[in-house]
Parts: sequence; structure tokens; C-alpha cells
Amino acid sequence: MRRYARTLILIILLFLGSVAALAVQKIDLGNFQRGGDTILGLSLGLDLQGGSHMVYQTNLVDQSGQTIVPSEEQMSGLKKTIERRINASGLGEPIIQVLGEDRLLVQLPGINDLDRARKLIGDTALLEFKHRTSGTYLDIEGLDAEMIVSVSIDHLPEQVDASGNTESKVSDSGTVDELPKTPWIFIEFTDDGSAIFQDTLGRIGAKMISTGAVSPSSMGSSIFGIEVNIEGNESLRYTITPFFVERFEDQPNQFAIPYAQGGQSTMPMSIEQAQAFMGDDLTISFQEITSSDEDIGLTGDLLERAFPSQHAQTSEPIVNVQFNDEGTKIFGELTQEIANDTSQAIAIMLDGDELIAPVVLQPILTGSAIISGSFTLNETRDIALLLESGRLPVPIDLVQERTVDSILGADSLEKSVIAGIIGLVLVLVFMTLYYRIPGLVAASALFIYASLILAIFKLLPVTLTLSGVAAAILSIGMAVDANILIFERMKDELRSGRTLTSAINIGFNRAWPAIRDSNVSTLITCGILYYFSNQLGTTVVQGFAATLAIGVMISMLSAVLISRTFLRVLALTIFGRKANMFVPTKGGSLPHMDQQ
Repeated sequence: MRRYARTLILIILLFLGSVAALAVQKIDLGNFQRGGDTILGLSLGLDLQGGSHMVYQTNLVDQSGQTIVPSEEQMSGLKKTIERRINASGLGEPIIQVLGEDRLLVQLPGINDLDRARKLIGDTALLEFKHRTSGTYLDIEGLDAEMIVSVSIDHLPEQVDASGNTESKVSDSGTVDELPKTPWIFIEFTDDGSAIFQDTLGRIGAKMISTGAVSPSSMGSSIFGIEVNIEGNESLRYTITPFFVERFEDQPNQFAIPYAQGGQSTMPMSIEQAQAFMGDDLTISFQEITSSDEDIGLTGDLLERAFPSQHAQTSEPIVNVQFNDEGTKIFGELTQEIANDTSQAIAIMLDGDELIAPVVLQPILTGSAIISGSFTLNETRDIALLLESGRLPVPIDLVQERTVDSILGADSLEKSVIAGIIGLVLVLVFMTLYYRIPGLVAASALFIYASLILAIFKLLPVTLTLSGVAAAILSIGMAVDANILIFERMKDELRSGRTLTSAINIGFNRAWPAIRDSNVSTLITCGILYYFSNQLGTTVVQGFAATLAIGVMISMLSAVLISRTFLRVLALTIFGRKANMFVPTKGGSLPHMDQQ
């Protein structure tokens, strides 16, 4: 008995260790962290937990526009950058794999905020600071004089005064006094002209709102707008914003803009006065007021750090950025040059989208700046995260997406667990009824095997999918198959008159080549499946192959170490003299090992 003590202690420790690993939902030992909120803390795939499966294709082109294949270093950097972004965002732990040469698989089990995840994955995080000069006048592309059908001065159908009241008011004496109706310029376009003018208004308005240059309820001061040129008896030239242009449902090609005299709004001024001042023969033209951006070489590559916070006075969510020495020098020189010049600003762009374009009130020499806008707290965290993690090494496009509902995943998990339990119980019952004591030994070894394989799945970790569960159940059958080969060899040896201990040793030794060869061939098949599924991106087959390979290797340990040790120990007890407990045929007492 003593000769098997160390092996028994090792088996007991392995079993207790596996049970302990499964009993604790989350394992947190310094940098070693495993487990989660799922069953036994196991890492579950999309089909068991729900989530999203996305495949990205790199979009790397050379100067001639030809698509080129990224290097291994670029794909490795791409994988690490995306993994770092999602892990730091708190969305969960992604499963990321490189497929072939130019594709990347991203799986997000249990993640509900998929829009946010897609944005974190796909954005290249190219931050640029540009020197913006306002006051550039450009003709509106495609809009010419032939597209203007008529120009006239009139009042709006339902005109209101500056306070939002109708064109009448109640005086102190209680009488109703009529207010003069202010004049508006009515312009009728052709169909093409109307579409171009409307598109221009929409584009300018969207840019003004996104940059915070002006609020929709106020003219304010802005580098965006439309310059109006009216020629008649007199000439007018003034600026309007899209928010002060009226359009009418019954006349979709007609627009109305406020009338101004000498660049100042005439509030109030009668229609008659305006018509007399301008005359009847009016012509009008438009120019878009925009800005020009100069690249100064200040990008996110020169950032030292970025972090979200809130503005001290307004509590507005902002992103703080700190430049390195080179960035501090460039930023300081620019702010010194344009300080207190309202026609110049610093445009802050993220992946080509403008975040904000503030005017510089005083030089900033410390290398610190803030990025503000219409951000939520989550958005500032994500922007800071994108800047901290750096831009993607290569641009990518989402080419495939598959979403699994969490309810479907929970149902699949429940059915998988039930199937696994039923399969295990049936195998244990069969082995016990047919092989008796060896069957009980196999059942005990199988129970230890199940705890070991689940613990290994948790500690590595292995992401379990439906196909992985199927592979684990299949490996249970293969573990039993190894025991059956051994037990059948044992029966032959016992019938030939050998002692139980001798039959156990010879049975294991003679069954081992068959067990080894069959399991090695299975491992080779698993390797082939894993390789080709990795190349083709078929993760279902890949998960099956990996899980089956682990199960086969543990089953060999279970058959050779656990079952063999248990049988040897039992052979030294009173059960070793009961032939009918080992061989389901006629038999009396067996000779003990010491008698041979």
C-alpha cells in the first residue's frame, strides 16, 4: 500500500485543487485573474452566453491604390491595440484571433453595448491639431444665376416679433397695437438650385452644431455661414446662418432670408420702406463662408497622456491631453502666434471629424489642452482610451457580423449542461453494472477527470462553445473507451489464472499501445482541424478541435494514472480475493500477489 501512497496523494491533491478552482467564482491572485459571473466561472462563447462575432478585413493600399497584405508585425499590433482598447473600456474580455494574412476575428461574449464596441474597435484614433484661419469666401459649387427664378421683398405668412409674439400687442391702455411686419427676401430657385442650396444649408448647419460655433437660436459670431449679395437701387452685403432661413412646404423651391440694410438688421422696418430702398429689379448671389486648415505637424503621436474629466466651472465632460516635449513646443508656438485673434483658431480633429475649434485667448506653454464638445461621460472615456491606445496600425473594415441573443445563449447553456449530466450518468451506470468493481473505479476516475478538465478549461482559460461542450462529452466517451480496453485485457489475464495484481499490470501494459495510438491519431486529427479552421475563420470547428485535444490528453492521464492506481490499491484489500467482483463470469478466490 505504501508504494502507491505518493500517487494517491497526488491524485487527491489534483482533485481537491480542481474542486477549489471550480468552487470559487472568480480567481484573483495578483496578475493571475480567472473566472466571471458565468456558471463555475467558465469562459463561455457566443452561443452559450450571447454576444457578437465580427470579422474585420484590413484595408491597406500603396501609393498607386493597390491593395497590399499587412505584415505579421502589423497584424500583431492590430490585435494588441484592439484587445487593449476593449479590456480597458470595461466592456469585457474579447476573444481576438488573426485569420490568415489580413483578417481579424473579434468575439465579444456577453457584451450588450455593441455600437460602442464597434466604435472602439474600428476607429483609428488619429488625433490632429490644425491651425484654422476663418474668413475664406467660396462660390457655392454648382449654384449659378440661371438657377434663381425670382427675388422679392415681402413678409412671412405668420410673422412673429423678436420676443416670439404675433404681429400685434396689447398696449397699457388695453388696446391692440399693430406692429409693422418686418421685411424678408424671398428667393425662388429651380429644382436643381433648390436642392443645391438646401444641401449647402444642411452641411453648414451640421458643422456649426457639431463644433459649437453657434447655437441654433442665436446668430452669434461664427466662421461658418452664407454671404448674401443683393443688387437693386442699393446694394446689400451681409451674412446669414442656416438657422435663419425659412422654407415652405407648399412651395419647396422657395426660401426666405431676413432683410438687412447696411449689414444691420432693420427691426422693425416696413415692407414699403424696404421696397422703396431696393427697388423692384433685384438680383442676388451667394458665397459660402468657410475656413482653411493648415497642418502644423501636431498629432496624437506627440501625446504623453489623455484622460477624461469635467470642466471646473461648468462640470462639462472634457478630455484632458498632455503633450510630450516636442508637442509642447509646437503647441506653445502656435498659441503664441494666434492668441486673441478671433479669426484664427485651433481645430481639433479625431479621425477626420472635427471635435472643437476654439479661439486661443492666451498663449499655452505648458503643453496641456482640453477637448470639449457635446460629449457624455462615456464618450470622453472612450475618446481618452482611443488616444491612449494609439491609432490602429492598419485601417480595417467590418466585413462580417453575427449576433447571438443572450436568451438563446442561456437556453443553449442549460441544454448543454443537462446533456452532459445525462451522458455522464449513463456511462457511469453502464460501467458499474457491467464491470462491477473496475466499473466503479472507472466511474470514480471519470468523476475526477470531469473536475480536472473543467478546472483546466477555467484556468487556461478555454472559451467553451456548443461545439466545445460536444467535444468535452466526446472525450468522456474516449476516456471510458481506454478503461474498457484495459478491463477486457484484465479479464483475459484473470481467466488464465494470474493474480489480480499481475492481471492489472499486464492488462494496462498490453492495452497501452492501442490506447496510445488511437489517442495520438485523434490528436493529429485535432491539429489538422485546428490549423485549417484557423486559416478559414471557422471558429466553431476550431473550438471543437482545441477542446477535444485537451480532453483526450486528460483522458490518457485518467486511464493510465488514476484508474490504474485505484485498481492496484483495491487489489491489496479484501476485494482482491473476490473474483466475481472483477470478472462477470464464474470464478472463485483468486491467488494473492504474495502467493505467486
